[in-house]
Amino acid sequence: MHWTTEQILAFAPSSGISKSAQGLASSSRWVSLESDGKLIWGECKSSRGTAHYKTVVDLKGPAFKCSCPSRAFPCKHSLALLLLLAKDNEAFRIPGEVPEEVTAWYNKRHKGESQEKKERTPEEIQKSEAAKEKKQQERFKRMAEGIDDLEKWLVDLIRTGLAAMDKRSDEFTSSGINFSDGPPEEQWKNFSKRMVDAQLPGIARKIRETELLKGTTADWPAKVLANLSEIHLASRGFRQLDRLPAELQSELLTYVGKNIRKQDVLQSEGIQDEWMVVGKFEHFNVDNATVRRTWFKGLESDTCALVLEYDYQREGLPTLFPPGRIFKGEISFYPSSFPIRGLIKEPEIVKEQISSFHGHPNIGSFLRQYAGALKANPWLPDFPTVLDRVVPIFHEDKWWLMDEYNEAIPISGMENIGWKISALSGGNPIEVFGEWTGETLLPLSVVSDDRFINLH
Repeated sequence: MHWTTEQILAFAPSSGISKSAQGLASSSRWVSLESDGKLIWGECKSSRGTAHYKTVVDLKGPAFKCSCPSRAFPCKHSLALLLLLAKDNEAFRIPGEVPEEVTAWYNKRHKGESQEKKERTPEEIQKSEAAKEKKQQERFKRMAEGIDDLEKWLVDLIRTGLAAMDKRSDEFTSSGINFSDGPPEEQWKNFSKRMVDAQLPGIARKIRETELLKGTTADWPAKVLANLSEIHLASRGFRQLDRLPAELQSELLTYVGKNIRKQDVLQSEGIQDEWMVVGKFEHFNVDNATVRRTWFKGLESDTCALVLEYDYQREGLPTLFPPGRIFKGEISFYPSSFPIRGLIKEPEIVKEQISSFHGHPNIGSFLRQYAGALKANPWLPDFPTVLDRVVPIFHEDKWWLMDEYNEAIPISGMENIGWKISALSGGNPIEVFGEWTGETLLPLSVVSDDRFINLH
């Protein structure tokens, strides 16, 4: 793909990085510039006159790597290298040999992509399938044992009430399950470890998230009970897994923690469209990893898709999909009874700015769609909300979005987002995109007077 200056600068995590990268996009600032057609790499002179910064860009993606100490990702050196290629590709010489560290990084990123599969005999295939079936049966046996313990643990919690969250485990484990003699938070943490051992990491994560709700708001008991009810529904669903429709089986197994390989998703048939990047939100999960949630909405299909990215090593996530842009490409979805999470294949920027979301004409229309989705998938995560012609109002100490029929939904109170939207609206109807939790809306972006504004 040929990257334009505008497309490259869209990857910049800040305006300061963008400006600095343009200042470094000169061959005089580089000791070496090389390319083999798939990769570009070079050494940039340090402003302090010390060691040079070794920078590599994988043109398929793109992906970036630099030896500089900057926490920004991509850094100014990575963007400058790509800008140089767009401006003067003749400045890059073709090397006789690619440096070993560059090759190692590239191979690690593309491991398995070009490996040819060895032709197997029918006997080898049968043996492999039998081994896979045995491994799956063993895993399901461990999962079922974990579900047994989970249901006993839930019964103990409900039997004694949520006050048990503040008591030592030996005071309420009538079921005989005692995973800790320590403080309450250790009891929950250790039981979540039991769920990991039972190959139920999704349940473990939900338990840890639930424990963290204690004392956060005045209505925390209701939120804890809602989460415990969701976990209980999953345990009962697992008991009757064979009776569920195939897509709901996949959804449930994903919820309890069974991973689906990206390769399998990318190989499935997706939806070809022009995709608006309507919102992006980053947060830390219970494992202290950065999670990026990027939302797309198809111009023709009217379908919403969520692309999740995780950074467990604190290396930074590249800004590949800037909110407000429109990409052309195909999105394949993870199997689900109501598909939302997906992966985009070979995206290409086609437009620089969103001018309209083309959302629901009123709140009632959106809530009907949400009810249908919840019916299809009772473990539905945060749901994409696209509303046309709504006005922010402040009522009873909270912000709401109200449509022309005077129907309203509450806005999340984080970071005074209601005030931001109110200032952008000026009392006039605007378009809003956000994530609906089932109780409140977290707005991620708005369109006002045909102008897209990212809120995060």
